[in-house]
Amino acid sequence: MNWLLKKGFTLVELLVVISIIGILTSLLLPAVQAAREAVRRMSCQNNLKQLGLAISNYESAVKMIPPAYITNTRLDGDFYGVASADEHRNSTPGWAWGTFLLPYMEQGALYQSFDLNEPCWSPKNANVVQSKVSVFLCPSASGGSEGFYVEKATDHRHGTPILLSNGNRIRFSHSHYVTNAGIHQPWGRETPYCYDYEQGEPIAVNDGKPAFLDGPFFPNSRMPLRRINDGLTNTIFIGEHSSILSNKTWVGVVPTAVTPPRLDLRNWLSENNGAGCLVGVHSGPDTHDHPETIVHAPNNPFGHTDEMWGEHGPGCSIAMGDGAVRFASAFIDPNVWVALSTRNGGEVINDSE
Repeated sequence: MNWLLKKGFTLVELLVVISIIGILTSLLLPAVQAAREAVRRMSCQNNLKQLGLAISNYESAVKMIPPAYITNTRLDGDFYGVASADEHRNSTPGWAWGTFLLPYMEQGALYQSFDLNEPCWSPKNANVVQSKVSVFLCPSASGGSEGFYVEKATDHRHGTPILLSNGNRIRFSHSHYVTNAGIHQPWGRETPYCYDYEQGEPIAVNDGKPAFLDGPFFPNSRMPLRRINDGLTNTIFIGEHSSILSNKTWVGVVPTAVTPPRLDLRNWLSENNGAGCLVGVHSGPDTHDHPETIVHAPNNPFGHTDEMWGEHGPGCSIAMGDGAVRFASAFIDPNVWVALSTRNGGEVINDSE
């Protein structure tokens, strides 16, 4: 009996048990991670549903959807050290779509704390524009959610923080969701066609034919639902853009700002995009890029700072004009993606696509 009580595990037996536990853990871990990601993805899609509902409520009250942002394109000057307007006629006040939606998603108190008569970069708004609002944040985004410093270009690729006249930097709250500008990039227009973003821009490579901004969101847009001719079901309103790719915000747009790339997926220099890219993206193929055809499908491996990008696998979640939330695969037919990005292209999209 004493011999039985004194007998224990041998070293070999202990190592076998530890190995078995390790194998079982390694088999279980992917399942646990997959379950956690499923929860995060569901939370992200719920955010988009809330934003879609807020847009619908805004439209019911104002009779149009919010603009990507507002700017006085004909006002020049120095506003707290920020030279305005820039080459794309971005000027004061710069407030963006997310700010306008706050009262429609139980953030009325925060909305009332903004001084909308001041530029969005005004020192008077310095604290409130850093407010962290969970509905704008995807739990899977790995590039940051605590806010970022708004930058201006130092070269083709890099940026440096914009300094105000008081020496302070501009820090905005993050958004992992962006508006859809359609095929053409508003931040790529020639200056004469940025005074009025509703105006068509004649493009030489397009035989001089005018290119109109054909998405639901662009600067100073006043977009009633009747102008969404392709139908709300077939038009993307907003979608994901992870902060691992570039920093975006719901707050507003600062003149001279850029969106430096943060994830270099190409073997040539990535480019900064203009200030409007702080709040929006476009699908391409922008007429300025012709004769090349560049379509920014979800999670396009080029990693453009003006494309939609999610971290839930190969693709991203999007909210349509009717409030429906879908997952757009990175392998979607490029022509279908372009068709979904326009509000008035007249394309016919089958359910199977």
